[in-house]
Amino acid sequence: MLKIKFKIIAWLAMVLWLVVLMQTVVTRLYVSQTAFQQAFARNQIAVVEDTDAARDLRNEKNGNVIHEGFIRGRLSTDRQQEVARDIFREFGGEEVMSSKGQGENNYYVAYGYTRGLTSVKKVNGKQINLTVTMSYDEQEDGTRVVVGAPLVNSDF
Repeated sequence: MLKIKFKIIAWLAMVLWLVVLMQTVVTRLYVSQTAFQQAFARNQIAVVEDTDAARDLRNEKNGNVIHEGFIRGRLSTDRQQEVARDIFREFGGEEVMSSKGQGENNYYVAYGYTRGLTSVKKVNGKQINLTVTMSYDEQEDGTRVVVGAPLVNSDF
């Protein structure tokens, strides 16, 4: 009788581990396919197609996935931080570190980590796999938002 109970418990444990493994795989696939669009939509970021950052050979060479968008007007530092935080949350992660540009909020860079993305880089001893950059364009009167996984290796 004890052997039968042990076999049932072992079988149930194996099934549960299989469910967890499948959920992890499906979550990573889902995050990689939809999180960029959802993060942009929730922050009213207009998607920019066929961008210079996406075509930049430095990004292609390093296997970085790049998505670019545009927000009308200049964003305050608080709003830049809020947008970056929202993007990281959409991926199920959080900000690891950030840097603010000198002057009048001309650029902002935030690095984050999420378990939903597999490619990881070490920057200043911290693991990151998602980068959010924002830069203000005076001619367009808007803020360019570039999101890269794991990095953005182009000018912004």
